[in-house]
Amino acid sequence: MLILSLCYAFALQGLKAYAQNIDIYQDVFNIPEITAGVPKFDKEVSVSAVASYIEQLQQSEYNKVIAALAQYKSAHQLSDWMYYQVVRRTANYLSPKSKNYNDYTLVKWLLMRQTGYDVRLAVIDNKLLFYTRSEDEVFDIPYFDLDHKRYVCLNRHDYAAIPFGTEELLSVPMPRPATELASFSYKIAQLPEFTEDNFSNRFLDFTFRGKAYHFNIRVNNALDTLFANYPVVDYEAYFNIPMSTTTYNTLMPELKQAVADMSRQDGVAYLMEFTRNAFAYESDMDAVGKEQRNAPELTLLRDKSDCDDRVALLYFFIKEIYDLPMVVIQYPTHVLLGVALEGTKGFEIPYKGRQYTVVDPTPQSVALKVGEIGKKYKKQSYEIAYAYKP
Repeated sequence: MLILSLCYAFALQGLKAYAQNIDIYQDVFNIPEITAGVPKFDKEVSVSAVASYIEQLQQSEYNKVIAALAQYKSAHQLSDWMYYQVVRRTANYLSPKSKNYNDYTLVKWLLMRQTGYDVRLAVIDNKLLFYTRSEDEVFDIPYFDLDHKRYVCLNRHDYAAIPFGTEELLSVPMPRPATELASFSYKIAQLPEFTEDNFSNRFLDFTFRGKAYHFNIRVNNALDTLFANYPVVDYEAYFNIPMSTTTYNTLMPELKQAVADMSRQDGVAYLMEFTRNAFAYESDMDAVGKEQRNAPELTLLRDKSDCDDRVALLYFFIKEIYDLPMVVIQYPTHVLLGVALEGTKGFEIPYKGRQYTVVDPTPQSVALKVGEIGKKYKKQSYEIAYAYKP
């Protein structure tokens, strides 16, 4: 039994598991019909009980499901996070979470492990925790280090309280893998296609230099659920999460057309005003009681957003339309965007031999223009949290 140093930053499984479709994406995943032949886990959670049970799981007919999952992931080139959402729903069908949470977690572990991920189980205070190795910067979920590898907790959100400070976290011994296991990445290079019934209309409007602009876009409501437990990751990871094809196609052509005849500086000003004024402001602490970072499309979907959400959306717009070098300027209580706009007068931030004009898409007491910065930030210390170079 291994005690981990934690940091913070038998009833039958059912005679049949009939074929079922997981249809969160446009291309559905079909769960094969199987006879599992493995009893549900119904013992008190302990290292020995869990270790014994996972040996049985690996001999079950779940292998048919595992093969189908691996094929589905490969065929649709799913990112790890989007694939994990399919795994969660598949595990919930095979062993409903609401009926036997521990068994559901063990099935989930099996599906991830046998499709190539370095996932582990741990026990604390009779609670079963599910971890995955990840090399990404993740800030708001527990982790532990083992053999110079970092494992982050995938199911922390399922428990109201876990006594990490007073109880020992015990690692469950893992079977020796047949092949090298992969780390889990929170980076998302592409989104899968979604069915049309996931989308609804969103009307956005703002005024730029005395003229009103109106947009009727399609937003992807499925993302609210898919990203509900997505952790706080570094700026590079979440700034570069793409938009759903439908949302992109109903917004970006309109924006590109709107700025087509403008100078680059005026175009950036237009995009800044859109990002600043098309949404109401609300801090993360007021909204959810903790820091939360939205992918660009989630800012379009939700009614309210804060400074880093708006910076992410503006970054996305500028990258798609102008593809300019940009930096994320992080102050203790605020985030700004710096854009390489040559020939533009205003407050600039130097970084690695280039000047970046500040652009603040968050509403302030004064309507700031491109190149203007709030007085209290002019002499405050800051850090460059992310730099984008085309």
